[in-house]
Amino acid sequence: MGRPAHAGNQAATDAVVRITTSTICGTDLHILKGHVPSVVPGRILGHEGVGVVQAVGAAVTSVRPGDRMIVSCITACGTCDYCRRGMFSHCRDGGWILGNIIDGTQAEYVRIPHADTSLYHAPVGGDDEALVLLSDILPTGFECGVLSGRACARVDGWHRR
Repeated sequence: MGRPAHAGNQAATDAVVRITTSTICGTDLHILKGHVPSVVPGRILGHEGVGVVQAVGAAVTSVRPGDRMIVSCITACGTCDYCRRGMFSHCRDGGWILGNIIDGTQAEYVRIPHADTSLYHAPVGGDDEALVLLSDILPTGFECGVLSGRACARVDGWHRR
């Protein structure tokens, strides 16, 4: 399709990740059926993945080339009013953009905007096929359940409601 072999940074806050594991989501099926008009023909789908950072922009501080990362399905600037309230999917300069309005993770390389707040270090020895579930299922459940008040998160004996 004439796609570049390496996605390339477009902003100082971007990172480029070489994807090692991705998966398909029900959302991708909705796209393929034409139910998501924001997705243009030829868009690379996918919004979940695990991979290794290949390059970072000049403003990226918490991610380095060679770091193994979990790619969040939601891109978050970390500074807008929604991000400050923990509602990352509503980010004014992000949200669900991977595989929607920019190319996604079902590729060899993917550009991740706002790398410092959209990538998470993978635990040493973690299995990619298990970690990829943390890329979409965990943040979706957190935002839909915990932030809406319909569920309670428990992490190491600490409860958040």
